[in-house]
Order: sequence, then structure tokens, then C-alpha cells
Amino acid sequence: MNRRFASALLAGALLLAPAAIPAVAFAQATATDPAQAPAGNWVIDKRHASLEMKVTHFGTSHYTFRFTREAIDGSYTYDPAKPLNTKVSITIDAAAVDTGLPDFNKEIGTDPKFFNAGQYPKITFVSTKVEPGKLTGDLTFRGVTKPVTLDVKYNGYAKTPFGSQIMGFSASGQIKRSDFGFTHLQGLVGDVVDLEIEAEFNPKK
Repeated sequence: MNRRFASALLAGALLLAPAAIPAVAFAQATATDPAQAPAGNWVIDKRHASLEMKVTHFGTSHYTFRFTREAIDGSYTYDPAKPLNTKVSITIDAAAVDTGLPDFNKEIGTDPKFFNAGQYPKITFVSTKVEPGKLTGDLTFRGVTKPVTLDVKYNGYAKTPFGSQIMGFSASGQIKRSDFGFTHLQGLVGDVVDLEIEAEFNPKK
């Protein structure tokens, strides 16, 4: 190896080392055993929560949109001795959908053919059953309530270097929009909607 090039690599490694060490140490501090998370009331961190949805569009692509972070609220009460007794409640502002285009956001969020937020301003999910890796609950969308089961991964509990505590989850599932009376463009736009959820919760203050 060229000596000048090797020296440059070593200098770069030394410069990066102080930043890398705390990151590794922090990663090791994340507890993935739910029994190690403290009991209490936990509320969603709106800055670190997202719901992404995908639906086939004329069979040509999977159109993707999401709810903005401030649109999602939620909470649960957790007891590590009885984790399957956890009750989860989530509320989403139906008008706050984010397609990346302001005019389209308004159309999807408020038009009666789509989410119809003027008449049904909130989308809600209230859990009814918790199983290892599964969360079942009642989803209310456009005024219709149907049971939905999500696949859930518990990512862990951590104390951050900034003094906060986090419990984090990833979840996925599917719904049929026609089950909720949302049939506009059915046959051209897919009926099945894929859901991808990322959420962090903090202790309620």
C-alpha cells in the first residue's frame, strides 16, 4: 500500500474514532427483552412515528403516501409482568395525509370520495388482543369499524444520551379499503392497502 495513502487512512480512522465509540456503547444499551422495560403509561413520540401506505395504481406501481408525524397520537399502559394485558390506543388526523403535493393532500384528506375528513376527522385503532408478535384491534376509518391484526416487532427499550427513555416498535399489515366504504376507482386502484408503521413511545409526564 502506498505509504502516503495508508497514513491518510489511519488519520481518518483516528478522527472518526471518538464519534464511533459512544454510538457502539449506546447500541449495546438497547434492551430487546420486554421484561426489562419499566412499567407505566407511555405516549407516542410524534417526532418519531410514521404510518406509510401503499396501493397498486393501475397495476403499474405501488403508490406510496403517509401521515405526517404530527398527525399521529397514541398511548398504552405497560406492565412487564403482564405484557399481554397491554392496551393500545392510536388516533390519526384523517386530513393530515401527506402525498408530497399540497393540493393532492387536501383532495385525498377531505374529498368524500377519499378519506372524507370533514365528516370523519379521526382514524382510530383500539387494541383488543395482544399476542407475541401480533396486535389485534378495532380500526375505525370513514365511520366504519373493522377488526385488524398487525404483525409487530418490539425493537427495544433504551435510555438516550439526551435523558429520555424510548420503547420502539415496527408493525405491518393490510386492510381492504372497500371494507370501509372506500371504493372510488376500485378495479383501477388496488383494494388492498399495505401498512408500514414505525413508532417510538416515551413515558407520560
